[in-house]
Amino acid sequence: MKNKKHLFAVILLMCLVLVLSGCSYFENAEIQLKQSTVGLPLQISTYDFNGQKIDQINASTANIHTDSKMSEKTDGKENSSVIDIDYGSNRTIHVGSTLIAYEGIKNYADVYNHKHIKVDATQDKSIPFVTNIYKDFQNTWGKGYNGTVVFVKSQSGVPIGAFYGKKVSVHKSDIKNATNFVVDGHRLFCYRCEYTTYSLSSLKKMSEH
Repeated sequence: MKNKKHLFAVILLMCLVLVLSGCSYFENAEIQLKQSTVGLPLQISTYDFNGQKIDQINASTANIHTDSKMSEKTDGKENSSVIDIDYGSNRTIHVGSTLIAYEGIKNYADVYNHKHIKVDATQDKSIPFVTNIYKDFQNTWGKGYNGTVVFVKSQSGVPIGAFYGKKVSVHKSDIKNATNFVVDGHRLFCYRCEYTTYSLSSLKKMSEH
């Protein structure tokens, strides 16, 4: 009897995982379809190796996709790190440097950097930067400790992005060296980035040490 109950619990858990992962899959596919047809209102920023912001495009409708002319096909799929950014009647071609694009969500790293323009040279570098971000915005994110922060870094590991959402999922991108996120139903696109996701509860624990 116990074995049957255990088996039922395992099957129920597997079904729940499939349902939840399926929901995030279709949510991502819906956002991708919207981007490739009518476009998304994206804020697009590129960064140098050391995390210095190079430029920023604010587009009401934008589509980021692989440059088909520069692609080579591998297993029937286009394989290129060259990307096209179509916005309005404009096109920007980009390759190489770190790029992040997002819509409907806030980059808390930008907000933090604006608030702390002057960095104290005596600041304790042993304190994790993510805990400083958490302490600044914990009241904004809520005290229930539910949710996830996507912490994005440049290729040299410099913090360039922090995005909070109650529901966050990670998805493979058709673009080489890129990752798609869905953050509370909104797109976050990372190209040639390092990233780590943290639960809000884990950030709280880190901030207490």
